[in-house]
Amino acid sequence: MKKFIRALAFSAALTFGIAPNFASADSLDAYREMIRDGRYTIRYETVIPSTRTTNKDRVELFGSSGLAVAQNEYLIDKPLVGLIVAFNQDRYEQVGDGAFDMCRLTRGDENFFFTRKTDGDHIKYYGERRNEVRAQARNRLAEIFEGKSFGDEEMTRLINAMLPDELKSANMPRYTHIKSGQLSDGLRYEDYKSTDGGAMSAIRYYFDGDRLVKIASADYRKGSDGNIEGRRSVIEIKEFSSKAEEKYLKLPSALKDVTKRKKEG
Repeated sequence: MKKFIRALAFSAALTFGIAPNFASADSLDAYREMIRDGRYTIRYETVIPSTRTTNKDRVELFGSSGLAVAQNEYLIDKPLVGLIVAFNQDRYEQVGDGAFDMCRLTRGDENFFFTRKTDGDHIKYYGERRNEVRAQARNRLAEIFEGKSFGDEEMTRLINAMLPDELKSANMPRYTHIKSGQLSDGLRYEDYKSTDGGAMSAIRYYFDGDRLVKIASADYRKGSDGNIEGRRSVIEIKEFSSKAEEKYLKLPSALKDVTKRKKEG
């Protein structure tokens, strides 16, 4: 009940502009610059997972705007652990619970999708089949409309939300900085809000000094029956640095690339 009240207070503060606007929104600038430069390592963990739908209709587990963990029954109601590494156009995304992880490696115009299962000290990889993976064409059109992915779909939304409008893709909502402030525990925060018809989205970014440590989101929409529908999520940021861990930007040695490519010329 206390968590629900805090969520309502958080949403109300952003909706009605409660609390003074202490400073300009500049703590996110360093993180925006990392995304703009295309070189970073992000590690995160969900505290409150977003709503899961499970794959009752056996939809594809890998989405275009984020790894579709919401459709994976194995990961339902489990905290997610995510890793994103980027160096220019090459990217690696991994989301799961540490025992079962969904992975996407993007190199040039190719995507490699595979799963990673950890059993003690043993790691097993599955692509087309065990220890084999085949490249798929990179979906550039999806990136133009949905933006680059950052692990699962919820993390993708929260990271893309921090971008300035001129860097946002066509289908991304626009967020306005509402206020900044400091909490009693010493953490600073920056609040952003987006409204679209009867829907409202509020995001709070928490900082320890200048280090991004947590992101909280509350979303509300008026349903067809007139009732208010809502959801919220909380994600802890374990690392968000400008150092790209390049060891992740190549296929694991246990995975064989079986892609049939046309010979040049």
